[in-house]
Amino acid sequence: MAEGNSYDCDMVESLAAKFIAEKAQDVHINEENIKKLASTIMEFFLDTFENKLPTISTHFLQKFDTYSFINDRNVADWLFVVHTLNFSLWNPNNTKQWRVNGAQGFFGLCAAMKKISEKGMRTWDPRCYSKMMQCEFEHIFRGDDETPIPLIHERCRILHEVGEVLLNKYKGTFVECIKASDNDADNLVKLIVNEFESYRDEAVYEGLTVRFHSKAKALVSDIWAYYKDNDLLFKLNTKNMMPIMFIHYPQLFFYSFVLSYSDRLMTRLEDINKPLEYGSREELEIHGCSLFALTKLCKEVLKKSKDVASVVNTEEFNALILVDNYFTLNLSFTLSTKL
Repeated sequence: MAEGNSYDCDMVESLAAKFIAEKAQDVHINEENIKKLASTIMEFFLDTFENKLPTISTHFLQKFDTYSFINDRNVADWLFVVHTLNFSLWNPNNTKQWRVNGAQGFFGLCAAMKKISEKGMRTWDPRCYSKMMQCEFEHIFRGDDETPIPLIHERCRILHEVGEVLLNKYKGTFVECIKASDNDADNLVKLIVNEFESYRDEAVYEGLTVRFHSKAKALVSDIWAYYKDNDLLFKLNTKNMMPIMFIHYPQLFFYSFVLSYSDRLMTRLEDINKPLEYGSREELEIHGCSLFALTKLCKEVLKKSKDVASVVNTEEFNALILVDNYFTLNLSFTLSTKL
């Protein structure tokens, strides 16, 4: 386990979300609409999955083919690089967006990694990316129309940093981080946050430091999804882990009326030339309230699953995976029609 100040990431994150939700000035959670959405999700489950619980999210299925050609052992390293680079992949509105093979955002990043890997570059190997020059990084991650990937300097710097940690402390592979965590998912989240600065999502809200670790949790979740039927690494115990909030959830909560914004915040969001700053009060309220709403939604879905216990094994019921499948297959379409 990493040295330094370790802490219970789940407790810190849950308390931060609750604290922000209670103090929020511009974001409001509608409890009744959470209950309505939970009922809709359970109806979706009964109609779509024929009482067979989905075991992984459609997010994972969508990106699976982008690394299915890689050796099993290297997938953990590949996922580590992808999640490390997964931030601020969008350019300002009314400017060219970065696309690879027509894909944007996270899936554009996956497509870029696959494209580079198929040309023989070991994109998952810190011996490769920790020494990469910025001009080389810019060249290999260029978009379909030569549009550069956003924040090139920052991404290159972060890759150098995480690569050096792996080379100096973990034998040059993220697999050793998993071993150091005793193959335990919660321990692995703590190790990632402690060892890799770019995974520490911290800010000050109402005079207190709040911490979110969705980035580390998303990485661990994807590793679990890939290896869940393979004893090569570990089996993730998802039962006690706090829900992972994906980047599109706040928008989906807004359009499903779980969240509502003040007139002031709505006016602020309509200014396409001034996006909310990371760590600003408004950004933290959207993030914290969304996470708190997701926690409540998952609890409500789990509660409603007990009403249909005759057709579902509640011991194996994972509310978050069901919620994510519902969002991806249903509300994502609604979102795409509104943007």
